[in-house]
Amino acid sequence: MAKEKDYKLEVFLSRKEIEVLCKDLADQINADYSEYINKDLLQEEDPKIIALCILKGGLFFVADILRQIKIPFVIDFVKLSSYGKDTRSSGTVTILQDISTDIKGKHIIIFDEIVDSGRTLSFYIERLRAAEPKSIRVCTLIDKKACRSPESNVSADYVGIDAGEEFLVGYGLDFGERYRNLPDIYQLIEK
Repeated sequence: MAKEKDYKLEVFLSRKEIEVLCKDLADQINADYSEYINKDLLQEEDPKIIALCILKGGLFFVADILRQIKIPFVIDFVKLSSYGKDTRSSGTVTILQDISTDIKGKHIIIFDEIVDSGRTLSFYIERLRAAEPKSIRVCTLIDKKACRSPESNVSADYVGIDAGEEFLVGYGLDFGERYRNLPDIYQLIEK
């Protein structure tokens, strides 16, 4: 039986740095969609914005950022998988839970805590386009452009920070379903 690898954790982004990045991203989104800001808490019409969270990793990120967004929105969730228990994407995307909201004619903002190869998002954005939304934008805390797959056509519209090829865990990011609950983001380094 093969022995599991040993790893160590090194802080990549502190909780405070994450808070600042989320505030900056929320400010950008509020500015771009300012025509929809409603000062009155009562919302008479259906929101024109769909906040789409990619589960499981995006849960912490979307919760922190949406509390700072002043535009009315509907939130929905999609659960996609391409990693399994490895540090590299398998290249095969599995839809474990699909969107349940009618998005035709609506603005979609996809919230994902990290965009790396871009294959998963490319696949899912093409699927969303078939439902004829008015627009689709991507908001990510971490953009790993250095890891972008040549077949991916994804570029994030709202980016908290650019990163290299580090494998990151914490704040929703996992390694085999471990480390998601850490409040900071760490680089997982093989010893």
